[in-house]
Amino acid sequence: MKQILQLCGLSLLLLLANHVSAQSRDEFLDAQNRVVADSSKAKYTRNVVMVNDSMFKVTVKHLTGEVAYTGAYTDPKLEIPHGDFEYYYANGYKESQGRFKNGYKVGTWKRWSFDGNAKPDRFYPDENFRSTNRSSKPAKFPGGMTALQAMVNDSLKYPLEARERKLEGTVYVTFTIDATGEVTKPQVTDGVHYLLDEEALRFVSSLPTWTPAAKNGMPVDSNYIMPITFNLGTYNEKQKVDPLGDAIKN
Repeated sequence: MKQILQLCGLSLLLLLANHVSAQSRDEFLDAQNRVVADSSKAKYTRNVVMVNDSMFKVTVKHLTGEVAYTGAYTDPKLEIPHGDFEYYYANGYKESQGRFKNGYKVGTWKRWSFDGNAKPDRFYPDENFRSTNRSSKPAKFPGGMTALQAMVNDSLKYPLEARERKLEGTVYVTFTIDATGEVTKPQVTDGVHYLLDEEALRFVSSLPTWTPAAKNGMPVDSNYIMPITFNLGTYNEKQKVDPLGDAIKN
């Protein structure tokens, strides 16, 4: 009888352990926040804690351990953000914080620049929008791609130390154009050297307001990848960038 009770107790503990482990999971993400099995292809790690059937708390970190963002979702596929979110630059400074409601930003969002200085708040009306996950009209840079290229030529800098050390290469920066057209969540997803990475990130963080992407006439967030090339051979002619990076439907 004692052995039977012990076995029952052990079985119960195993069931409890399996239940607890099912409530939390860790996974690797690539540059577009897609789950990957191969850690060598990962840019982030994500911890997901299932609070209940309609709340999944998430913490995403860079592979080096710094937090990229925290928040919660209402669905197991993590497609509908809901509640408080905080986003961080790769250098550790907070990029923005605010609240989502059923997949849309609502209320006041606090924002900061790459170097930690406060930026004007953004206010999003609390409307009962239908949830969508694909944009049918892409975001547009003011003046088009020609204007973006001109801004690159005028504003992108080749750090002196990087030139002295003969550093070259292409830095890939991902960023989000939110529903108000603001550039948010810039992240270096494939860097070369911190001197070039930081300049590429600074440049993308300084981009002006875009015309946001739209779905069924409603403005929505959309993600982009911008490759920025630093080449010593073309330095005197200014740096070249391919602004037509792949849009990631959001």
